[in-house]
Amino acid sequence: MAQNRPKPISATELAKRERRITESARRLGFVGRIEYRHVYSRVGGAQYGLARDAKDDLLIVYAEAFDKDADPREFSLEAMIAHERGHQMMYRQGKLKRLLPESWTGPYEEIMASILGAVLVESERDAGELLLKAYFESVELGMDATISRLRIKGLFEMFRRAL
Repeated sequence: MAQNRPKPISATELAKRERRITESARRLGFVGRIEYRHVYSRVGGAQYGLARDAKDDLLIVYAEAFDKDADPREFSLEAMIAHERGHQMMYRQGKLKRLLPESWTGPYEEIMASILGAVLVESERDAGELLLKAYFESVELGMDATISRLRIKGLFEMFRRAL
């Protein structure tokens, strides 16, 4: 990804990517429109857009998501989509917000999206990576490492049982 633009892909590859994204997003429960954009975004590979109605919510997956998916040291495409689905769940499922500690608002949204994504993915590796992402982000926000680890583990188990 050192270049500014992704390498061109064929129409067949474009259709394959679009199909893979759509199948994964629907399997994870995403409601709304799904788009693939063959550009680099600098937002991590995927992005969720909240609309007035869930049917109009938008999931955009960018070219770097496929670059990362091909690198075993990076997040898988499914993990990235699950994280974005986690954002949608936070906005669309009121019962989830009631389960959260009151202090977990604003900057903690990324953490919660990762925890919810970890519940949704099938792969243990993806779940572990998403939970690590949540942990590192919470420590960066100033939470005590031990408390953060326990809270994230507790929320993961609670969400796993509730969903």
